[in-house]
Amino acid sequence: MLSVVIREYRTRDFKDIMEIDREAFSPRNPVYDVYIYVTYCNILVADIGGKVVGYIAVMDLDKETSKIVSFAVKKEFRGRGIGKRLLTSAIERCRENGKNRILLEVRVSNYVAQNLYKKMGFRIVDVVPRYYHDGEDAYIMALDLGTQGPPLS
Repeated sequence: MLSVVIREYRTRDFKDIMEIDREAFSPRNPVYDVYIYVTYCNILVADIGGKVVGYIAVMDLDKETSKIVSFAVKKEFRGRGIGKRLLTSAIERCRENGKNRILLEVRVSNYVAQNLYKKMGFRIVDVVPRYYHDGEDAYIMALDLGTQGPPLS
């Protein structure tokens, strides 16, 4: 069993997050993207033995709403519950910070991510046509943190 620690981002994690981002999303400018995450977002990382294997970046949109702007786990560590642990920790953090809602966008073709989000209580609330640079649509998904929260076990 892997010993995974979910913790706050540290400056030394920048390179690991950039590599994970590049692997997961093939961005045009991963250095800039990760710079934006660390400047404007709260970031949690999944750490195994001092190596970051996943991260989630959450931005406060307003007093009541947060948005997951990026979330990825290294390919070799997927399917081991690390993403669920990161997402659960991010949801708990949003709840502790008094947020009522969490939003995110996800590719309409990304069934694996959609299934995880749905298991955690997110629902599809809208579609954004041609959201991604390759022209693919995105679903906007939302989790309401009011009286009924997601399953955290």
